[in-house]
Amino acid sequence: MITTTILVVLGIALVFVVWQMMRNPKKPRGEVTPMPPVAAIGASVDLWNAQPGDVVSIHGAAEDFSDLDFTVNQRNAYQAAGRRWIGLAGDFRGRPVFLEVNRAATMEVMGILDPTQFTLPDVGLTEERLADFDSRQDSSAFVEFLGKRWQFKSSRELAYFENEGEARGLYRWLFSEKGGARMLCVEKCEGEPFQIQLAQNLNAQDITVYRAR
Repeated sequence: MITTTILVVLGIALVFVVWQMMRNPKKPRGEVTPMPPVAAIGASVDLWNAQPGDVVSIHGAAEDFSDLDFTVNQRNAYQAAGRRWIGLAGDFRGRPVFLEVNRAATMEVMGILDPTQFTLPDVGLTEERLADFDSRQDSSAFVEFLGKRWQFKSSRELAYFENEGEARGLYRWLFSEKGGARMLCVEKCEGEPFQIQLAQNLNAQDITVYRAR
């Protein structure tokens, strides 16, 4: 009698276990639950038409090769030699990022994605040497920095319109990394110290802008 009762209880327990397994099948070991898709904020728009509040996504541009996404918090403008182009500013992982978008024959995009700033002594420059680069405009001139040669590319005065407001004077020197894709960008705004950062040319095809709802 006791044996029969035990068998009945075990049978019921087995049926219950099988029923639970059928309701909640275990995933094979090593299977990873996929991340849910990220919903787009809105329809994509042309980079040139990006406005504050829009989200810019640059494919694979973060340090870990993930996408670099930021919300535009400033739309600026630049002007020189009769041409005008735009600047987009935002924050990525708590640091500022900048894009300059020049719509000429093709879309040209320069990005400052690395927040590191340098001083004139850091890059082996002085105000006198910058003035010499400016006066000579010699493309064979260069500076040595980070163990690399940076060829002089250009220097000129720009009109800078923060938030597309009043114009301010800005002087810029650009040096291109020999054998690399980076540029050394040296800027001097009226009444402010020199600002020196590394920039890079970006492929416009790798950038998507989502309109804020």
